[in-house]
Amino acid sequence: MMQRRRLRQHMADAFEVVKTMVPGDTFLLFDHLPYDFEEELPISVGPNVYLNDTPQDVLDRADPSLSGFVLPGYHLTGRGLTNCCLGSPGTGERPPGLTPNDLFFLAITALRLRAPIGISVAGGFELGPSDELIRKPTLFSLMSAWQPDSSARYVSLDVRLAEQITMRMIHIAQNNCKRITSSLVLFSQVTCGLSKSFQMSYLALFASLEALFAPKGNKAVTLARRIAQFLAAFDFPESLKDWLEREYKMGRNNLAHGLQDVTPWMEDRVATSQVLGRLHEVTRLCLLGFMSLDDKKVALLSRSEGQRLQRELDNLIAASGRFIDGQRMWCS
Repeated sequence: MMQRRRLRQHMADAFEVVKTMVPGDTFLLFDHLPYDFEEELPISVGPNVYLNDTPQDVLDRADPSLSGFVLPGYHLTGRGLTNCCLGSPGTGERPPGLTPNDLFFLAITALRLRAPIGISVAGGFELGPSDELIRKPTLFSLMSAWQPDSSARYVSLDVRLAEQITMRMIHIAQNNCKRITSSLVLFSQVTCGLSKSFQMSYLALFASLEALFAPKGNKAVTLARRIAQFLAAFDFPESLKDWLEREYKMGRNNLAHGLQDVTPWMEDRVATSQVLGRLHEVTRLCLLGFMSLDDKKVALLSRSEGQRLQRELDNLIAASGRFIDGQRMWCS
């Protein structure tokens, strides 16, 4: 609790200087991050990281080859500009061991956990002096794998709740809850677009679920039963238990053992998109449910082994709590 209060105080201190850019500040730029701007920026999305206005003045004054590198196509006539970015003040304090880029992608993961709205990351840089405005230019060129509604927009409430999710992820990792942290890392790699392959994303999402629910014996049956029980409050297009069991046996197992036909030109893109979307949403809601548990329960489920862990997972009740209440599945 004390640690979280300190993190929040660091964020409040940084907020005093976030509107004034100074050398050492770090920025992550977007090709697409839909925010409806009903509330003025900046808004905190985590410790020393803010959703803020895109530093257009810096991009205009910087070496065009560098501004065009961190935001491809910036100088092309008629190209629209995404008017928000993520920024991390150089004068602010960060949790130990976390770089600005770590915080940026934690924040993107938190936004995607809050709502799977389409986000496309361009590049980033550190602000330098007037003769070297763009330092450490980096190109990411990442797009989230599951974007179910192109018209959806984040609102300020989403951003503020994403801040709480960011803080919760950091707290869980710092408290050595390895099983949930591993699940979050795997989900993050998929939802932020680090994995561009359907097959690798599919396996990673199942691995994320297995990290949470640790199935033994008949893994397909056990995993499907535990997840269906945990997400009992949510509507799914068919029986969630039956669908997960079938996907695990016929999809996950065949792919993991090299038995699935993955010839690119034979891929049914509509079918695979639906499967990935459903699996993404099941994983997203399970993670929100686990993060909504109290610290004692999270530690128990992350650190227990053997029969005790299996009993605890079998007895999980339907997910509820601050991060999952009011959620829905964004899938068909």
